Amino acid sequence: MRARTRSEGGRPIEDLHSLIALCPSPPVPARPAAGAGRYAVPESHRELVGAYGVGCFDEFLWIYGSGAHNPHLDIDTATDGARAVLHDKRIPGIRNALKAYGLGPGDLVQWGGTDNGDTLLWAPAGPPEAWPTIAVAARQFDFAVLERSSTGIVLDVLTGAARIGFFPDDFPGSHPQFAVNPYT
Repeated sequence: MRARTRSEGGRPIEDLHSLIALCPSPPVPARPAAGAGRYAVPESHRELVGAYGVGCFDEFLWIYGSGAHNPHLDIDTATDGARAVLHDKRIPGIRNALKAYGLGPGDLVQWGGTDNGDTLLWAPAGPPEAWPTIAVAARQFDFAVLERSSTGIVLDVLTGAARIGFFPDDFPGSHPQFAVNPYT
């Protein structure tokens, strides 16, 4: 995809209300502590995790949080892993996109992923609520720059307002759902 996409959307809190209307949040017994990790997290993402917990939208799109009990869904653990993977990769397109923000792969913060191994990473440049997301395909050959909050991206993808070319055609379903663990 290698293109910047900017969806039309509201403010993050309006996006969260729209997301909850589309895909009601289930009761979640244990939620990660807001902002408890090593990496900065935008307030709108803390609100998203506060409303849903960490888990999966429509059995495909995973949302991570700081301090998650499951290390696979913890922002710190995921970020460390993503930075290690991307550090020495030949990814000239992604590196060039990051240069526009004055960043490199070692600056990215992973806030989500997919069942296919795609990653959703903030490029922390400027105020946190304005951080763009770099969606990177599993094999790092394709990517998209999305200039919305994590909540706005989830909403846009679930409603079809945004399409990420390397996400499967059958995602999302007609009635998206959220689950803390969709495989139990």
